[in-house]
Amino acid sequence: MVDISICMVSLNCWAVLKPCLESLRDSQPAITYEVIIVDNASTDGTPEQIERHFPEVRLIRNSYNAGFTKATNQGIQLSSGRYLLWLNTDTILRPGSLDTLHAFMEQQPNVGIAGPKVLNPDGSFQPQCKRGLPTPLASLSYMLGLHKIWPHNPQLGQYLLTHLPVDKASQVDAVSGCCLLARRAVWDEIGPLDEQIFAFGEDIDWCVRAKRADWQVWYYPASVIVHLKGQGGVHAKPYHKAWGMHHGMWIFYRKHLMANYAWPITGLVWLGVWSKFLLSSAAIWVRRRLRPQLRRTTA
Repeated sequence: MVDISICMVSLNCWAVLKPCLESLRDSQPAITYEVIIVDNASTDGTPEQIERHFPEVRLIRNSYNAGFTKATNQGIQLSSGRYLLWLNTDTILRPGSLDTLHAFMEQQPNVGIAGPKVLNPDGSFQPQCKRGLPTPLASLSYMLGLHKIWPHNPQLGQYLLTHLPVDKASQVDAVSGCCLLARRAVWDEIGPLDEQIFAFGEDIDWCVRAKRADWQVWYYPASVIVHLKGQGGVHAKPYHKAWGMHHGMWIFYRKHLMANYAWPITGLVWLGVWSKFLLSSAAIWVRRRLRPQLRRTTA
C-alpha cells in the first residue's frame, strides 16, 4: 500500500497535463505514491502521450465523457493509498507541497480532508481554496460582490471566508477539489462523490458530508500549488458548464440546506439559481452571435 493515491481526470488536456506530471516528478516527494488517470475519451492524443512520457501512470480509458465526478470515483475505486489526492490536470505542484500536506494530516488524526493554498499563475490568491457553507445570505453576498466591499465581515464573507487570513491554517467547511487530500477512512465511511453532480460542486458536497461524519476539514497554506483554472480535464461546452454549475448549486442546497429554511426562502433560492442560469445562457448565446461579427471587424 502506498502513502498517497493521486487520482486525476483528463480530457484533451495534454498541454497542461504534461507540466503537471513533470512538477510531481520533479518535486521528488519523500512519500510513496501512485498516479491514476481516468481519461474521458480524449481525441487529441492525450492517452497516447501519457503512455509514452509517463509509463508509471496507471491509465484508465473511458469510451465516453463520463464527467469529472464519475471518473474520479472510478480512479479512487482502483486505488490503494492510505490517502487519496484529487488533483486537477491544470495544476503545478510546488516543491515540498505534497510532503507538507501529508505531514500535516499525519500529525492531526481528526483531520479527514486538507487542501493547500492555491495561487494563480501570476501569484495572486485563489479564494475558492477555503470556503464556508453557501447559505442563501452567503450566496447572495457573493453574487453581489458584498464580500469584496466588506471582506472582514464574517456574515458577508462567509462563502469565501474572506475574514480568515490567507497565510494561517484554518478549519473550514470546504477546500478546493483542484487539490484535495483525504484519508481513505473518510471515503470508506461516507462513500464516493455524488454522481448526480456531473462536475462543479462535487468537492464542497463531499467536504460537508465528511464534516457531518465528524471529520475536520482544514485549509493548510504551508503547502502551496498553482492552478491554471479552467484548463483541466472537464472541457465542458459553455452551456453545459453553466448547466452543471447551477444544477450542482441546486443539488447542494436541496441536500444540505433546504431543511433549515422555510418554503418561501427555498422558493427564492430556486428562482435565484435558475434565473442566474438563464442569464448565463443568454450571455453565452450573445457572445456566440457577436463573435463572427467581431472577427470580421478586426480582420
